[in-house]
Amino acid sequence: MKSTKYTRFCRRLFAKTFERFDFSETNKNNMLEKADIAMVYQEYYSMVLMNIILGFISSFISTSMLYLIVPHQITSLLILIVSSLVMVGTSLYYISLPGSKAKSRGKKIDRNLPYAANFINTMSVAGISPAEIFEALSNVKLYGEIQKEAQKITTEISLMGIDTITALRNAITISPSDKFKEFIQGILATIQSGSELSQYFERCVDRYMTRDLMDRKKNLDALAIMAESFVVTVIAFPLFLVIIISIMGLTSGGIDYIFLYLIAFMILPLSYFGFYMMMSSGMGEQV
Repeated sequence: MKSTKYTRFCRRLFAKTFERFDFSETNKNNMLEKADIAMVYQEYYSMVLMNIILGFISSFISTSMLYLIVPHQITSLLILIVSSLVMVGTSLYYISLPGSKAKSRGKKIDRNLPYAANFINTMSVAGISPAEIFEALSNVKLYGEIQKEAQKITTEISLMGIDTITALRNAITISPSDKFKEFIQGILATIQSGSELSQYFERCVDRYMTRDLMDRKKNLDALAIMAESFVVTVIAFPLFLVIIISIMGLTSGGIDYIFLYLIAFMILPLSYFGFYMMMSSGMGEQV
């Protein structure tokens, strides 16, 4: 998410509003940077406030038009209920968005860190400096979010003229991954102590690769359990249930189709959606 003409307009519009509140500017901006949202907090929350107002107005107008077409007590209640739900839902979505995006980026960084560390170790053995290593890493798209973190470090060093130590310290402040922070902190400690970086990187690669292998084995075991549960609960069980209901219907002289419709159009779709949410929540991450 980047700054646009719309977000800048919102910031100018609500500038005086945010001046009245005492926000922790550094913490807010760091959270947005962890979420890879290229805005300052005043601009982001001005956009949030504008979207809440626009969502409330649009939902109020649409439900009011529905009331004019179908005048009834229920439609009149919908005006209040829908407008309130849209306003609350929009607020919760945008307020929780930076935290959720930062958490998602942190997981992606952790997943690619063993391989990025191996890349860094290979270049370090060749005698390349940390600044040049991160510059090379910033051009490798294979490592996803780690590439973006390397780009931030490279930008501070090459364009802003900041020394490598300070750039790495800044990277620790704005990184959403605890593992990446620990990795960068180790680089700083190694540089300041005068030790060999290649030895530190080699130890990191061994530790990260071992941990990554263990995590992937756990993930595969979880996927196997989930697959068995899926087959039993939403494939085999509904089939047996339909057969039992059909036999009972034939013996009793009639079949209650309402229950079958309930299974087919409500219970099964909800079960599929539940398994999908379990997969997307982390149990089914890349293996």
